[in-house]
Amino acid sequence: MAEYLEGLSPVLMVLLGWLLGLLTPVIAERIRRPYRRRDLMQGVVDEMLGLQHTLVAVAYKIRTRNAELSDDFLDKILPILDAHTGPDRSQEIIEFVKEIRRCPEGQRVATHQLMRKPDRVVGLRQYAAPLFATQMSDVAICSLDFQRAVLNIRRHLDLYNQLAALAESLFSRSFDNRGPEERDVLRANVERNCRDAATQAEMVVDAILDLKIRYSRGK
Repeated sequence: MAEYLEGLSPVLMVLLGWLLGLLTPVIAERIRRPYRRRDLMQGVVDEMLGLQHTLVAVAYKIRTRNAELSDDFLDKILPILDAHTGPDRSQEIIEFVKEIRRCPEGQRVATHQLMRKPDRVVGLRQYAAPLFATQMSDVAICSLDFQRAVLNIRRHLDLYNQLAALAESLFSRSFDNRGPEERDVLRANVERNCRDAATQAEMVVDAILDLKIRYSRGK
């Protein structure tokens, strides 16, 4: 091999070095790409799981306000609350929700209806997935199925945020110099937007649950 290289002309040696210089980053990228894709997907999934825990709390708050804490809903959110390992995990809240679940559904709904205060509305915040937002271009290296899954989550999150912003705007307008009837209309619109926001929040929760099943660590 050494004798062969020695026999090459200086021009060919330069060309060979140039070609190797071009190919080396490509080869290295092909080697690194599976690991980068794996780490990116896991990072996005982990962030989405944190978002899921947050929106479970939002949906729970709105359902409590509307006396709609069904057994099915509690059965869905309890495993999510229990599996969460983030700094905002609260064992006290988990035990509280478990205690509520032990009550008959009819009794639970009746209790929340008695506690309901029609003159109060649920304050909603907007939420984001910053890692996913900043890595959007890199997500293109992931499978199309993964891309569709996370974009579906973002779509429902965007809809939730739009409804949350609208509810906040309508609520602030209810404090303007308006007559009682107009304020009642505004508050009714806030209530409707909160319900719609809860629907979108639960869609985000369900979509992230599906993402977790298919792409959680070790999958």
